[in-house]
Amino acid sequence: MGAMRWWCAALAVLLLAGCKEPYDAGLQAFEAGEWDTAVNRLERVAPFDIRYRDAQELIRQSLFKAGEQAFDAGRWRQAVGYFRQTAESDTGHATACDCIGVSFYEMAREAFGRGDAAEALRLSNIVHSTCSQYAAARDVAHDARRQIDHPVDGLEVVSNN
Repeated sequence: MGAMRWWCAALAVLLLAGCKEPYDAGLQAFEAGEWDTAVNRLERVAPFDIRYRDAQELIRQSLFKAGEQAFDAGRWRQAVGYFRQTAESDTGHATACDCIGVSFYEMAREAFGRGDAAEALRLSNIVHSTCSQYAAARDVAHDARRQIDHPVDGLEVVSNN
């Protein structure tokens, strides 16, 4: 039993000693705005090590900033992924939750614009009532439903199903 404790203690020391390098690399990536790299490095830091307790907060901030970057570039699905990860780690992050809804609204708008009323309807129905674009998403859903139910002569309703 003594040998087992020794190995456990040695493993714990190695884990804690190994935290500094990923933490420093993660912090450097965070400061450089390299969000994916920051998350990758900071996730290697032992979450129970009190010396690096801000690592989890830096991960959340990196995920949110990566989401903002994707959002600003119009990469809606990627933005949703980052914002969902942010919201999962911080359920009170109202901005991330709103950005998820706005991203779905933007995807619905784009689908409707290219004539895919079914996809526009599906995406607009994902937008939650607390989203800042909820009313606009309802308008897209209404227009998409109308186009599906009453297609304009000569205009086919496109669906990716």
